[in-house]
Amino acid sequence: MLDAAATRAALPVARVIDVMRDAMAAFASGDAYQPVRMVVQPPGIPGLGVLKPAHVGGSFDAFGFKSVTLFPGNADHGLDSVQGFVALLDPRTGVPLALLEGGVVTEVRTSAVSAVATDVLAHADAGDLALLGAGVQARGHLEAIAHVRDLRRVRVWNRTEKRARSLAEWGAERSLLIEVCDTPQAAVDGADLVCTVTSSPDPVLEGDWLAAGAHVNAVGAFTPDTREVDSEVVRRADVIVVDSRESMRAEAGDLLIPLEQGVLTEPFEPAELGEILTGARTGRASGDQITFYESLGLALQDVTAAAFAVGVAEAGGLGVEVAFP
Repeated sequence: MLDAAATRAALPVARVIDVMRDAMAAFASGDAYQPVRMVVQPPGIPGLGVLKPAHVGGSFDAFGFKSVTLFPGNADHGLDSVQGFVALLDPRTGVPLALLEGGVVTEVRTSAVSAVATDVLAHADAGDLALLGAGVQARGHLEAIAHVRDLRRVRVWNRTEKRARSLAEWGAERSLLIEVCDTPQAAVDGADLVCTVTSSPDPVLEGDWLAAGAHVNAVGAFTPDTREVDSEVVRRADVIVVDSRESMRAEAGDLLIPLEQGVLTEPFEPAELGEILTGARTGRASGDQITFYESLGLALQDVTAAAFAVGVAEAGGLGVEVAFP
C-alpha cells in the first residue's frame, strides 16, 4: 500500500513523462483495453465518482482500475478536490497487488501526458506559460512542462486570488517566478503555452485571446455539458488532438458543445495523441499554427503509472506490505 507521500516519491515526473509517452503509443498500437469510464453523480451529493478499469499489454502488462471522486468544495475543508485510489491487479489471477493513493497518481500522470502533448505539438522555442487555475494540477503542469520546454515566463490566474498567491509562493520557494494576474485574459496575453486546469463548468479561456502559434492543453473539463474553453478556441485551432476519440465522443464538452453549435462539423475525427507519437497522424506543420490538446484522462494512464510506481516502490522500500488476501 502506497499512501500519498509514498506514491509521490515513486512517481518522479521526469520518468513518468517517458512512461506516459510509451503508454499512449501502446494505446495507438492497439495494445490496451479500456471501456469508457463510468461516472456516478448521485443527487444531493456535492461531487461525483468515477470508475475506470484498463489493461495495457506488452512490456507493461498492467491491469487494474481507478476509483476517484471530484468534490470541488473540498478546498473549504483543507482537502484536494480529487480523492481516490488506484488498484493494481495480477493480470493472470486477478489477485490485488497494490493500492495507491489516487489523487497523486491523477496529478502526476495528467501533467506528464500534457507534457508529452506539449513536447510534440508546441513549437520548439515555446516558453511563455499561462496557467488558468492554481490547484494541484497547475503545480503539476508547471513542473512537468518545465521538463520539455525552457520556461522564460509563467503567469497564473485563479478564480480566488488567494490560491494563485499560494502557487506563486510555492514557486518562489523553488526559485520560480510566477506572476499573478487579475484576469484570465491578462495571463494568456502573448502566451505560447496555455493550460486550463480548473473545475469551472463554463469557459475560462476565449479564442480571441490566443496568440498565433499558441499551444493549449485543456485539462479540467470532462463531462459533455461542461467546458473550460469557448467555441472560438477550437474554431481557431489548426490542429486538434485528443487522448481518446471514444472518450471524446462521450465526455469532452470542450469539443461536443462546438459540434452541437456547428462550429466543428462532422465527420470530426481528431488525431489521438498516441497516433501523433507513432507517426500515424501529423501534428503541428508550422510555427504560427494553433494546436489544441483535449485531456480527459484515461484508465490506461492510471494503471501504467501505478505499475511503474510499484516497481519503484519495491526497489526503494517504499510503502507498507499488507497480507491481502
